[in-house]
Amino acid sequence: MKIASILAGVAVAALTASAASAGEINQGQFTLQGLGFPLGWANGTHNAPLTIPGTNIGLDLGANKANALNGASPVSSWHANGQSGANNGNAAVSDGATFTLNGNVSTDCAYYSGTGNHTLNFGTIGIYASDDTGPAAAFTMTDSAELKIQTNLAGCNTKNTVKISKVNMVNAVTTGFDALVFQNDLPFSVDAKYKAGPINTTVATNQILPLAANATAPATRQHGAWKSPMTLDIKIAQQPKALLAGDYTGSVSVEIKADL
Repeated sequence: MKIASILAGVAVAALTASAASAGEINQGQFTLQGLGFPLGWANGTHNAPLTIPGTNIGLDLGANKANALNGASPVSSWHANGQSGANNGNAAVSDGATFTLNGNVSTDCAYYSGTGNHTLNFGTIGIYASDDTGPAAAFTMTDSAELKIQTNLAGCNTKNTVKISKVNMVNAVTTGFDALVFQNDLPFSVDAKYKAGPINTTVATNQILPLAANATAPATRQHGAWKSPMTLDIKIAQQPKALLAGDYTGSVSVEIKADL
C-alpha cells in the first residue's frame, strides 16, 4: 500500500509539470516511525528539505535523494530529480501569418477588324450624268453616301484614350478643272458609337464620339476600362459642286490606346 502511494505521488508530479516552463525537479518525502523525536520532528511523512524545528539545520534534498537509494536505511524516502529544456523562441497564446497573393494581368486594348487593313469600295458615287439634267445639277452627286463599320469587340482593360481620325476622300486629279464649279475632295463625318465610362467612375454609358466633316484634327476621349461593340457611322454629305471623273480615296482610323 505504501509503495502504491509513492508511485501515485510520482505520477501526479509528472502530470502537473508545466509544459511551457523549463526548470529542475528536485523534491521528495521521507517517513519517520519513532525516529524523529530526538530531532524534534514528529512521526509521519515529511517533505524534503525539512528544517529542524527551532534551528537552521535541515535535511537537505541531496540527503533525501541519497537516502531514497539506501536500501538499508531506517527511514523510508522517495525522491524525484530531473530537468527540462527551455523554450527555443517566444511562446504565445496565439500565432498566425498573413500571406499576400500577387499576380499580374497584361495590359490589352482591342478592336476586332479581322486581319490587316481593309479597302471598302462604294463603287459608283452617283452623279447627274445625262445631258437633260440641267447645267446646275450636271455632274453633282445624286445623293449622300453612308457607311457603317461595326465590330462586336472593342475596349481596353485599363484607362485609355479612344481616337478617331480620318483623311478626306480626294481625287488624284489636282489640276485642270474649274475649282469654282468642281471639287476634287469629298469630306465626310464619322460618329464612333460604343459604351464606356469616364476614368473615375464604375458606370458605363452610351458614347458618341463625333468627328465633323470639316475637322482638321482627330477626335479623342478618355475612359476607364471598358468593352463593348463599336460602330463607326460614316457619312459623305451631298456636295454642292460637281465631281471629277476618277477615284476618290480616303481613310478612317480608330485607335484605342492604354494611358500608361
